[in-house]
Amino acid sequence: MIQTADDKILLTAADEQKAFRILYNRYWEPLYKKALSRLGTSEDAQDTVQEVFISLWRNRNSIEVEDTLSPYLFTALRYCIIKKVYRKAKKGLQVQLSAEELSDTENYPEEIFGYKELQQIIGKEVSNLPSRMQEVYKLSRIEHLSPAEIANRLSISEQTVKNTLSTTLKKLRVRLSHFTSLFTFFF
Repeated sequence: MIQTADDKILLTAADEQKAFRILYNRYWEPLYKKALSRLGTSEDAQDTVQEVFISLWRNRNSIEVEDTLSPYLFTALRYCIIKKVYRKAKKGLQVQLSAEELSDTENYPEEIFGYKELQQIIGKEVSNLPSRMQEVYKLSRIEHLSPAEIANRLSISEQTVKNTLSTTLKKLRVRLSHFTSLFTFFF
């Protein structure tokens, strides 16, 4: 009987483990497919879906459900994906999706705006760097060249490339740390 119960009943069911398994089995696959289409790797998609279910279960007593958890779960997934992309961008200072790729997918306007705004901020900060740092950063993060390839192209040592990239990323992290408040509405 619990197997066919609606989502609202499952959130308050006495057999918590069974209720969680039913909800997980009910929603895992569509959430995973959506996360995979946005994040590109199975590992990232699985981690994100797991994060959504952990959050769901921790907050199950305060979640208001009318008929189904689907809108809640997909909204939570969207924000987890944004957080994951933002964290990766902050660590590596590289946003994987371009604005053109975003417009080809099913995104909400605020999601596209967030990505575009993050790209603009990173671009602006990169343009404020010394020209050699800009060049090394762009070859590494935009053209995806290895340090050896960059060294060869610029006729400098590979170690110089690594040092320049390291210094560049440190400077950008410091400069971008002041902009994190712009993205708090995603979290």
